[in-house]
This record gives sequence, C-alpha cells and structure tokens, in this order.
Amino acid sequence: MQSLSNPGAARAALIFFIFAGVAIALSLLSSPAVIATPEVVTIDAVALDRPLAAGRTSTLLVTLGILDGWHINSNRPLSEDFIPTQVSMSTPPGVTAGAPVYPTPEIVSLGFSSGEKFSVFTGIAVVKIPLTPDASFKPQTSEPGAIKVDYQACNNTECLRPSSISKDIDLATLADRSRGPAAGTAPSEPVADSGGFARFFSSHGYILGFLLVLVGGLALNLTPCVYPLIGVTIAYFGNQSGTHRKVAMLAVVYVLGIALMFSSVGVAVALSGGLFGAALQNAYVLSAIAAVMVLLALSSFGVFVLQAPQWMMRWAAVSRPGFAGALLMGLGMGVVAAPCIGPIVLGLLLMVERSGNPLFGFALFFTLAVGLGLPYIGLAMAAGSIRRLPRSGEWLRWTEQLFGFVLIGLALYFIEPVVPGHIINRILPFYAASAGIYLGFISSAGRSWRPFLIFRSAVGIAAIGALVYLVVPHGPRIALRFAPFNEGALARARADGKPVLVDFSAEWCIPCREMERTTYADPAVIKAALGFVRLRADLTAENVENKELAHHFGVQGVPTTLFIDPAGHIRKREVGYVGPRQFLDDLRAVD
Repeated sequence: MQSLSNPGAARAALIFFIFAGVAIALSLLSSPAVIATPEVVTIDAVALDRPLAAGRTSTLLVTLGILDGWHINSNRPLSEDFIPTQVSMSTPPGVTAGAPVYPTPEIVSLGFSSGEKFSVFTGIAVVKIPLTPDASFKPQTSEPGAIKVDYQACNNTECLRPSSISKDIDLATLADRSRGPAAGTAPSEPVADSGGFARFFSSHGYILGFLLVLVGGLALNLTPCVYPLIGVTIAYFGNQSGTHRKVAMLAVVYVLGIALMFSSVGVAVALSGGLFGAALQNAYVLSAIAAVMVLLALSSFGVFVLQAPQWMMRWAAVSRPGFAGALLMGLGMGVVAAPCIGPIVLGLLLMVERSGNPLFGFALFFTLAVGLGLPYIGLAMAAGSIRRLPRSGEWLRWTEQLFGFVLIGLALYFIEPVVPGHIINRILPFYAASAGIYLGFISSAGRSWRPFLIFRSAVGIAAIGALVYLVVPHGPRIALRFAPFNEGALARARADGKPVLVDFSAEWCIPCREMERTTYADPAVIKAALGFVRLRADLTAENVENKELAHHFGVQGVPTTLFIDPAGHIRKREVGYVGPRQFLDDLRAVD
C-alpha cells in the first residue's frame, strides 16, 4: 500500500507497463502470426524381433504414426517430382543394416485431384530393417544406434516442406525387451497401409470387413483357373451314395478341408516375420509372380487347357467314402486352387503379414475359403443329377479372354518396381484401351448371341474413345502467368496502387499441380486476375532465402495464396488447394 501512495514509484510502474505494451504491440505488428507446424509423423515404437547374435539376422520393426487426415509419399512415389519416404539407420560397430522393407502403399486419389493417382502411407506404417551382426559380434551392455525418417507430408489441400525426424535407440535394451511376451510385435490388427481390404477393415470394422472377404471368395469362383475344379467336385459327389442330409454333411466337411488348407497359408504368412513382405521387394520374386500370371493368361486365351490334374480326377472317380475322404478331397482341392488364385489375394497376404497375428491370418483366410467353397455345397447336392458339367456359351470364352487381359495387366503391375522410370504406369492406360478394342471387335467369342454382341460392341466403342483421348494431343492449356517473386515488384505495385496476388508453390507440391490444371486454367479466374500484379514464390529449394521468405509471410505449407489490396494490406490468405469458384470470389473481394 505504501508503494501506491509514492508518486515516484507509481510513475515508474506506469512507464514500465507502457514500454512493455509498446514492445508487445511492435512485435505483433512486425511479424505475422505463425501457426505451429503439426507433428505429422512420429516414431511411435521400435522393437527387435529377437536379440542380436553373430551371423544371425534380426529384424527391427519401426512403427511410424501418421496424423489423421495427412499422408506421406511412399518410398516409391508415382512421380519423380515427389519426395519419397526414406528410413535410414546408423548401427553400432559390427552390425550391418540391410535395405528397409517398406509397407505396401495405398494408391489413392486425393480430394482435389482430377483422377491422378498417388502412392502414399497413412495411419500406421511399419518399416522393417534387417540387422546382421558379423561373425565376431559379441553382445555389449550398450549398443547405440539411431533411426532417421525423411518424408514429405500432405493433406487434401496442402503440402508441408520436406522434413525429417530421428530417434536414438539402444539395441541392447531392445534385445532385453525382445525376450518378453510382446517381443517384436507389430500392430495386432490390420492397418491402413496394406491395400483396399485393410482400408475397408479400418473404416468399417471387422464384421463388414470379413463379409467383404466372404464375398471376395465367392467371386473367385468366376476365375477361369478355378472353374475346372467344379468338374472335380461334381465327379466326386456324383459317386457318393446316401441321403441328401449325408451328402450335405460330406459337402460341409469338403469345404472345411479347403478352408483348412487356405487358413494354414494365412498362419504361415503371419508367422513369417516379414519374409513375405521382404520377398515382394525382390525383383526376382516379382518377375516370377508376373511370369505365373502371364502363364495363366495364356491358358485363358486357349494356348493350352488348364484343368485339374489327372491324379485328382482319378482320385475323385474312386470316390473315397466317409468324412475323412471328403476332408482329404477338400485339402487336395485347396492345394490345387491356392496357386491359381494366389495373385488375386496378395493384398490379403500382405495385410496378414503386417498384422503379425496368426489368429487373424487363420480367420481371414478361413473366411475367404468358405466363400470360395459355398457354391460347392450346392453342386454336391445336385451332383447326383449333374454327371457332367454343361458346356457354356461363347460368353464364357469371352469372359476367359477378359480374365486373361486382367492377368497380364496384373503382371505389368507387379513388374513395375523392376522397370525404371515408371514406364509401366504410362503403358497401362494404352494397354487397357487396346484390350477393350480387341474384346469389342476382334475376338470371335460371343458374336452369335445378339444381346451379348451389343454389349461387347459397347465395350469396344468405349475403348476406342479412351484410346483417342490418350493419343490425340490436347494442346497447351491457357493458364494464369506469374512473375518470379521479389520485394521490388511488391513495392512497385504498392506505389502504383495495384492489388497483388502472391502464390507460394513448390515442384513437390501435389495440390499446387492441381491448381495449375484447374484454378489457374479457369477462364473466369484468368480474366479477373488480369488486374493484379501476379507473383510466384517458388519454395522448392531448401535454402536460407526460402526459409526467411516463408517465415516472413507466415507460410507453413504450400500452396499458400495471398491476396493483397492496393494499399499493401493482406486482405485474404488461402492455405491449401482453392477451387476456381472460391478463388474467383477472393479476387473480387480484393479488386
């Protein structure tokens, strides 16, 4: 209370608060408000599947968490302009880190894109790094190492600058943990980076996910490789005797045999410790898968007849009675069918391998096999009256040819990582259009039935239209032109009383590309922007000048667009992709 009655102290306090207020106001005026960059990617967990030992390879599991609503480019983006995700590791002496095994990326279309596909990681991504100690390696109490992740993050509207995170680890500590019950566990449920089935599981839950797998198993009966096995089923149950109830029970056991064979594949993949995913990183394995698909395609085109092995036909003719015979017959059918549909279910295999959960692998492939085998129960009940599989019409030959083209397309897809320059991605649209023309007009199958002839002709016409669109040059599109950004141009515009449009962009920015194709090519936007001084700041290079420029204008991600009025005041700031209509409204609000 004494200080308040002292005039000198009161004046000193008043002067202090005035200076403090002025300093705060000046700091707010001199620097723009900057929103903290979100921590898009984190290293959530690091685990070692087993302790390091001389001459034995262990696997380090690095679990990356990606913020909801964001994605990072995969390790193999579909465009050379995009920044790939790269995981590197420094190891202690005597330990060699192998090439990282990345998860299967999602191929997505973003909200603003006009059909362009992107290869990305979202949600949880588990990267596996093989570690091999040399022959003289001896475990130490401390084995320090470090993990570094280089990435570029985007959402549906903007991209952040390329960034990196790192984490120091101690392999000795991880080795001690690996002896516990949770050793080396990856996420115990399907994650969002393992293909379409995994995304469906993540979005809609287990009930609808397993229902989708069941329907997928039913659809596999349409593949020409599985079709010949129907004759084996009819032959086997046609030789069975007994009541309808007994035949139905035998059919259930038969399907159970198929399911057990498929489920064992799921369990084996879950217990493989990443070997399956690592194999799919190998150029020889991918080439072998592509070769198998081409072989199956040749069968679809009639080069050779793909049918059940003679030993199985003879086995079916013998008609082993009882439940044990039906179970063994189902197991044999599973062995024959598995290689035929293997390429179709690679996404499921990858999802199981990512989960590392044998129970989930068993349940997933059991459900798939039940879907595949359900029609066989009906065939078994009707086998007594159907002694021979009826010949189908020409539409079946046409469908087999369609499957043949699909299989060749899948073969091209699998060898894409082997071929440099993303050439396969450029070839696939032309291949699909050419296949449609062949099926529509050149193939002799399906011409005698008029309704089907109309259908296949429609397919051919659509394919010709697609091919014309791909071949005919569209010519350069008129787009809004920008001058390189510099402070002098900004000052001259202010002196001349002209509004300014500043576009912050980068070559690695996906939404920026789409704005070039849509917003900046819109005639109404071009006309409205003619009265603006248009400047573009290219933030592609990682240098001090660009960092200072981004900091000065408070730019955290690109695209960022500033609309500056003739007085030099920022009237509008748009962060992320802006469509033509909104952009036009922003221009009119400033002009």
